[in-house]
Amino acid sequence: MKFIVISAVYNMSEHLKKNIDILKAQTYTNFEVYFGDDLSTDNSCEVIEENIRDDERFHLIRHQKKLYSMGNIAETIKLAQPDDDDVIVLIDGDDSLAGTGSFECLRNTYEQQQCLMTFGSYTVDGKRGSNCSAYPGIIHKLNLFRYVKWRASHLKTFKYSLWKQVNPSSLTLSEEEVKSTLNFFLYTGRFRAWLECKKIKYEDLVTEDKQYVRRCSDKYLTSPLLEMAGEEAHYLDDILYHYLGPQGPHNFGNSSKKWSQRLLRQAVKLKPRYKKMTK
Repeated sequence: MKFIVISAVYNMSEHLKKNIDILKAQTYTNFEVYFGDDLSTDNSCEVIEENIRDDERFHLIRHQKKLYSMGNIAETIKLAQPDDDDVIVLIDGDDSLAGTGSFECLRNTYEQQQCLMTFGSYTVDGKRGSNCSAYPGIIHKLNLFRYVKWRASHLKTFKYSLWKQVNPSSLTLSEEEVKSTLNFFLYTGRFRAWLECKKIKYEDLVTEDKQYVRRCSDKYLTSPLLEMAGEEAHYLDDILYHYLGPQGPHNFGNSSKKWSQRLLRQAVKLKPRYKKMTK
């Protein structure tokens, strides 16, 4: 089993060495790492190059246009060219694996559970993260993942065969979908949300080419995977990830960060659900 680590980077120079050092120290060694840099303005790329030069498993991809978090992850996966059975492992550039045995644990889980994806568990500020747990059986049965509390937090991993079934439209937002979300706020009596979200500029929600949403990447990325995997999405109680926490401002141009996030979170609930993928 091969792991393909995708590490999205933007101005993370202070934390990248720790990420790289723990990856190099993994006891399970069949992996490659792809750092996708989203036009950093600090010396992140130099730090990466300095610390990976002696290990051919590590690669740096300097993107040539602004992609934000969702686009950075998706485009870096494309450039990594994984095989169907490879497992994608998402590690933010400023975070790190929790220990040297994280990949061993993942390998054993995929082999024993025959799962399609895994999620959980992590620490933040030295404490166990609370936003991660198994989904109740009724959620799997009724395919309600995008309508309930989001639980599929770090460490997020999935088979590439699952990822390649995700329609590109799931990773972005059309102008029609924005209008539908505004109408939803109005029809359900959420007048404050309707008024505030009407002020948001569409171009502040998506990348310049409209291929990806700028933020809220977790739900846009994870909801389709959970729906297709169903019971084969496995929760890991073992702590495998150290999360630094939210870093830096979210860039929504001239639009309100608060209401842009709320619009995006509501919009993903109105997107069509995926059917469970058969093996």
